[in-house]
Parts: sequence; structure tokens; C-alpha cells
Amino acid sequence: MLERHAASPSLAAGMMGKIEKKRAGTPAKSGIEQEGKEVDQAFDVWLRRGLHQLYDTVAREPIPDELLRLIEEDQSPPKKD
Repeated sequence: MLERHAASPSLAAGMMGKIEKKRAGTPAKSGIEQEGKEVDQAFDVWLRRGLHQLYDTVAREPIPDELLRLIEEDQSPPKKD
């Protein structure tokens, strides 16, 4: 019967190109963590651009006078009778 020897995890990871060089004082991140971070950043950029496209024109519109009046009334102290 042939026996199969298990390779050490570091050797197996090195053979697969998974070992990352660790800088002094910073923990090495797994490939999945880095890929997830890049995906998150790409999604954030996509979302920010899409929201600006949709809402920038609305945000630049002047606030109606009636709405400003209602806000000012709400912020003023209540009148005593």
C-alpha cells in the first residue's frame, strides 16, 4: 500500500502562490479579504456615481418658500396665549 505524505500548509500555499510577503508590523491579508475590499471599493464608486447622476439636479433645485416657512415656524418657540 502506498502512503501519501501530507505537505505542510506553508509549502502547499507557496506552491499555489498564496503566500504573501508580510511587511513589518502589518498582518498579511488573505487574497479573499483583499479581493473583497477591492470589490467593496468598486461598488462604492459605482453607487456614488449613480446616486450623483440621479439626485444632483434635484439637490440643486431651490427650496420652495412654503417649505422654508414651515421649517422656520417649527423651529420658533411656541406662542403663549
